[in-house]
Amino acid sequence: MLRESIRQLISEEIDNFRWNIALVEIDQVSQAVDFARDIHSGQWRNKSPLPYMVHPMRVYHRAKKRGLSKKHQVLAILHDTVEDSNNPQRTLAKIKELFGSTIANLILIMSHDKNVDYSTYLYKLAKLSPTAFDIKLLDLEDNLSDSPSPKQQYKYKQALDYLEEKGIQINSKIREKLYQKVGK
Repeated sequence: MLRESIRQLISEEIDNFRWNIALVEIDQVSQAVDFARDIHSGQWRNKSPLPYMVHPMRVYHRAKKRGLSKKHQVLAILHDTVEDSNNPQRTLAKIKELFGSTIANLILIMSHDKNVDYSTYLYKLAKLSPTAFDIKLLDLEDNLSDSPSPKQQYKYKQALDYLEEKGIQINSKIREKLYQKVGK
């Protein structure tokens, strides 16, 4: 009952949210919201009564609030769709068809191969694409806003320290927020 009420509330908020987006952005952003909502349908945030779709929408809002480009905003909405899809190859092909090869490629490089150490993954992401790296940092920020486990905090702190050691520049405001959550 609680999940259904929350799902309805989120659905209404997403619908209301669409009307507030500038007309120039509405087509692609709205299309990304619809696409991500279909992929994440029935998924829930870990240890939360919230539908998973809340997460990409919060990452989107962080990107928009920071004045990042529409490409960043669409990427923020779609960033977990391939990893969370039942058919990643088909999902990636559909993203390429709907949003273009640039967005599809960015999502592909954002997908973390679990065989690769997390710090190494972030380092490679930072080197490959500043755009994808920006969204990944906003993703981490949002993940840390949902009562992260000590293990998750440690993993993120280790990764941030590693990036710093390797000379990867992180936006000072994002860096400050991330370190507030993981401790430094």
